[in-house]
Amino acid sequence: MKMNALRYCLLLLCLSLFYHPTIAQNILASGKVTDKTTGLPLAGATVTIKGTPVATTTDVDGSFLIKIPPGHTTVIVTFAGYEPQELEVHNGRLKAKIALIPSEKSLDDVVVIGYGTVKKRDLTGSVSTVKASDIVRSPTGNALEAIQGMVPGMDIVQTSGQANANVNIEIRGTRTFSGNTAPLFIVDGVQGVDPTLLNPNDIASIDVLKDASSTAIYGSQGANGVVIVTTKKGVAGQAKVSYSGYYGVDGWSQFPEPLMGQAYINLRRAAYQNTNPQIWNSPADDSKIFSATELAGIQAGQWVNWIKLIQQNGIRESHSVSVSGGSDKTKAYLSASYYKNSGMVSGNDLTRYNALLNLDQTVTSWFKAGMKGALTYSNVNVRGSDPYSRALYTSPIGVPYDSNGNINVYPEYGNTGVVSPLADNRGAEISTNNTVSTNVAFNGYVDLTPLKGLKLSSVFGVNLANSRQGQFFDSSSLEEVNTKYSYAAINTNNNTFYNWENILNYNHGFGDHQFDFTALTSYTHENALTYSAAGTNLVYNSQLFYNLSGTSALNRTITSNYGRQDNMSYGARLNYGYKGRYLLTLTERVDGASILAPGHKWASFPSAAVAWRMGDETFMHSVRQVSELKWRLSYGVTGNAGITQYGTQSYLINQTMGFENTAAPAYIFNTTIGNENLGWELSKTADFGMDLGLFKNRLNVTADIYNTNTTNIIMPRSLPPSLGVGTTLQNIGSTRNQGIELAINSQNIRTHSFSWSTTLTFTSNREKITGLISGTNIIDGTNPETASLLLGRPIHSFYNYEKLGIWQTSEATEASGLTFGGTAFQPGDIKLADLNHDGKISPDSDRTYIGSAVPKWSSGFLNTFTYKNFDLSVYTIVRWGQMIQDNVLGWYNPAGQGNNSAAYFNYWTPANPTNDYPRPKANESLASVPGYTTLEYVNGSYFKLKTATLGYTLPRKVIRHVWISNLRAYVTCNNIYVKAKSHLIKYYDPEEGGADSAPLTRQLVFGLTVGF
Repeated sequence: MKMNALRYCLLLLCLSLFYHPTIAQNILASGKVTDKTTGLPLAGATVTIKGTPVATTTDVDGSFLIKIPPGHTTVIVTFAGYEPQELEVHNGRLKAKIALIPSEKSLDDVVVIGYGTVKKRDLTGSVSTVKASDIVRSPTGNALEAIQGMVPGMDIVQTSGQANANVNIEIRGTRTFSGNTAPLFIVDGVQGVDPTLLNPNDIASIDVLKDASSTAIYGSQGANGVVIVTTKKGVAGQAKVSYSGYYGVDGWSQFPEPLMGQAYINLRRAAYQNTNPQIWNSPADDSKIFSATELAGIQAGQWVNWIKLIQQNGIRESHSVSVSGGSDKTKAYLSASYYKNSGMVSGNDLTRYNALLNLDQTVTSWFKAGMKGALTYSNVNVRGSDPYSRALYTSPIGVPYDSNGNINVYPEYGNTGVVSPLADNRGAEISTNNTVSTNVAFNGYVDLTPLKGLKLSSVFGVNLANSRQGQFFDSSSLEEVNTKYSYAAINTNNNTFYNWENILNYNHGFGDHQFDFTALTSYTHENALTYSAAGTNLVYNSQLFYNLSGTSALNRTITSNYGRQDNMSYGARLNYGYKGRYLLTLTERVDGASILAPGHKWASFPSAAVAWRMGDETFMHSVRQVSELKWRLSYGVTGNAGITQYGTQSYLINQTMGFENTAAPAYIFNTTIGNENLGWELSKTADFGMDLGLFKNRLNVTADIYNTNTTNIIMPRSLPPSLGVGTTLQNIGSTRNQGIELAINSQNIRTHSFSWSTTLTFTSNREKITGLISGTNIIDGTNPETASLLLGRPIHSFYNYEKLGIWQTSEATEASGLTFGGTAFQPGDIKLADLNHDGKISPDSDRTYIGSAVPKWSSGFLNTFTYKNFDLSVYTIVRWGQMIQDNVLGWYNPAGQGNNSAAYFNYWTPANPTNDYPRPKANESLASVPGYTTLEYVNGSYFKLKTATLGYTLPRKVIRHVWISNLRAYVTCNNIYVKAKSHLIKYYDPEEGGADSAPLTRQLVFGLTVGF
């Protein structure tokens, strides 16, 4: 029995070796998606298995590879601007080549507007959209910097090359004198989040709302335009892992070289030759005009280029990893990133870490919820004192390092009044200015759809921003060069912002009529708490700012501050469409602001817009070249509170007084007295626009013209000294902004292996002050050149003498007939316009408007080429017609001693009759030269080759065996070349606006994007 049982078991074992049960297996299918018209591959098309979360996307050559689960036989292929296509799997096989048909009605793309979305075809307002691919084009940690020039009407300027520098943003010009001119930023439907802190790779799109019809739903908060940032979300399908990163050099900044060598000597000689020829006639007289130390340095060849010594080429790098996926019920997107930028000078760097989680959950068919959590941590070091301006005006004769290679704090032998521009390079215990900040943004939402077409949403968002700034400056640092004692301080900021909004949306259509109604309530709360403590003469430098009790008790200070602001709003919007061709939008928003006084807190902001889709009319069907034609007209009112917290109130401020040797507190009224009658600034905007598509939308044109009149602008008004206060705020100004915006997108060439597309934007904005309290210009007493308000001119205007050139030798007689401060002009002096022809140059009669910081027009021009697996994009910008105050030009030193000058300055001598700079004068400063302030004001127009990127994407057949879905390598150059219109702007990027510190840098990075 035992033997039979053993034999039976062996028989079963042997049979099992030859038994293979039939197991259902996935089918591995591949294919290629192309444009049916041109045969071009479509990269990024989505391939989905119908009824499942399984999906993939095509690579750069349109190829894809997907596993088809058993029991599923339908595949759906979609791509923006094309008709979707469904294909059946037959006998385990899928059609190898899939050709999608371009949609002539490709205006079904969704545009994000306030509190909702709308199809582009149904849009009645002026809205521009920037897609993710354009946001990551430039190697920057600031997404807003990356879209410079891509949105018509949106002026973005970078004014500093510091590692942590931000950008200035204005939409359709400046409307107010002293209030906030930045647009409102909305991130995933919530206010209070700083978009510059987001990882650009996490952003799906940026929508810019510009006209009153689009922004009116945000009321007063949208007075300066609205920028809506939408981050990426999870997509149903198998998990996708992506990596994007780059590493490269940040440097090669442009800054004028200082005067050195023989040129420096010649300037000093010319100064004496022009003024005191009896002192200097030949090089033999150099001992009369140079000190013994200077002569010794010249003979020893101790020339120092301080600009080169302070500069360095930093590193810019970014690494980002994301995971996206989910099912029909649950979708998630998770990312983490690291960004570092070490600046162009020692002691300036930025390190930032980001994390983002987007989660969406469909609970039932009528209940959906989701959340977004974002965490940003940054560590920033900046210089306490700018080394560039110091390097430019420090004497080029000196010894920067001692024999051991250590920095000489006083490079000029025997002169302790001049500190080396390198003084702060000696380490953290000499100069430290460090800021650590943490930003936490969280928002959650609930969507209820109890009835068909009815949607109820509640969104709550909170943003917590905390920062600590620590400073320490040694007595020998550049920051304390005048005080000569050490300084330590710590400043903390705790900001809380939360936003709660409840939204009702009802969408219904019948026959030829379509209605979409939105109603909402919105509440925002913001408070800020700051603490500051500082002291001098710290015992140990190594303690930096961590032990302020170690500072001198006599000079220790402690301060704190608190501010709060609340806003409550109610709004409604109705979108109506008839036959899909005739569109109407009506909006009403009522805002209340706590910062205004009772009786003036609330205001209403209505708007209306109409649009006509002329291209859908029957009589247009025969015009085959026109794919799309829509006309838009809108009018609306927006507002601006225009003041800071507690700006309507009068309050006391403390002031220290002394009784003999005893300090005592005292309190006085703030210099600006409150005004409880302050009201809202109001902007009324009319916009007329056109959307045109030609040749099956291969050429798309969007054009807008607009007019904005702003009234009740808040500004300070001087009061009689007898009142004991200086000013009060009143609604006493008005402005007008008019402009033209144009955006053109074209597919120039599309063949099987080559494509060329172009995007062109153009903006021209004219702004002027139309009303002031006195009906005349307001000339600022402290900074008349830059802070005066001139009727009929832009807010940011320059008021000065008009420089005509330099008086030449042949004009000596004419020059002597004109005086400045009672002194007649001579050849070599600055030639100023005598506007009233009275023979005298005086500030009251001869200063005038000489230009504005507002460009007459600006443009962005992007060309993108693809050839097989290669891609090339070249982006240029132009900003034309603006004037800048170039501080570098004001460093001219006519005496040729002490402060230095830029090497390229072309000054007048009898043998060099230039019109750039006046004649050198011994022992005279620039401030003593009549009209010297005119030297800094110059035409700031420029053309810039902004960004160029060359990339290569590996074919799918090469990488599919290593579990990689796509791999692209690229090299990007940024801020490549700039050409200024004025010959006076050399070795300097005029985009910076004239500052003589932290010049803009260039970048060269190598990057990689990988998908798994």
